[in-house]
Amino acid sequence: MSKPFKPKILTFLCNWCSYAGADLAGVSRIQYPPTIRVVRTMCSGRIDPHFIVDGLQSGFDGVFIGGCHIGECHYQDGNVYTLKRMNMLEQVLEESGIGKDRVHLRWASAAEAQPFADYVNEVTDIIKNLGPFNKEQYKLELSALSRTLKTPRVRWLTGIDRKLTERENVYHEKTNPEYLQQVLSKAVKNEYQKSLLIEILKQAPLTVPEMAEQTGMPLYTVSQCLNDLEINGLAEFKEYDGRNPRFMSLVT
Repeated sequence: MSKPFKPKILTFLCNWCSYAGADLAGVSRIQYPPTIRVVRTMCSGRIDPHFIVDGLQSGFDGVFIGGCHIGECHYQDGNVYTLKRMNMLEQVLEESGIGKDRVHLRWASAAEAQPFADYVNEVTDIIKNLGPFNKEQYKLELSALSRTLKTPRVRWLTGIDRKLTERENVYHEKTNPEYLQQVLSKAVKNEYQKSLLIEILKQAPLTVPEMAEQTGMPLYTVSQCLNDLEINGLAEFKEYDGRNPRFMSLVT
């Protein structure tokens, strides 16, 4: 008889609030499942989305981030940046097919021992219902995710968000938050698509129809992304397969 699935959850906890809440839960003998593996950080704002993808690539079934409540960050607004990064990460996780439910963000103060325990139970149940995360099945998608989150375009747009929407420029103008979100969403999707092409072209030279078949992307989208990769020196023509040109990645 097989043993019931017990998820292994990589957990990042803010030193000042969530970690202290977890400590209080232990002192108070409040029970919660032993599913989390804790990494203590000074602020949830120090958690790069790339760390989360690393966790999934390392074999964790999910990731849980705990931070201070909005407005109570010990570093003023580190958790606000965390929230914006996690919103962006949710989109690209959905785009990849892995799904946003593998990653969860919750707020808990140093005095909230029971809420912290409740969050662990809640996240554990969600990931348990999803089942074990098969990192080999999503090897290509994880590699593309990792590459996407490192691109200057995505990092810049995510980091500049508040400066553009909350502060005036020299003409006393602010960027509309909804418009900037649309720009970011489009950029994230485009960068993920290009990263996916880079990853499959690293394996072998392919024609545009072959790339479309392997990624599930429309032919026109593949052609657009491939053109961008060629312009930026990330891919190039390799040879002809009959009438169809094959392309190769220039990224190692």
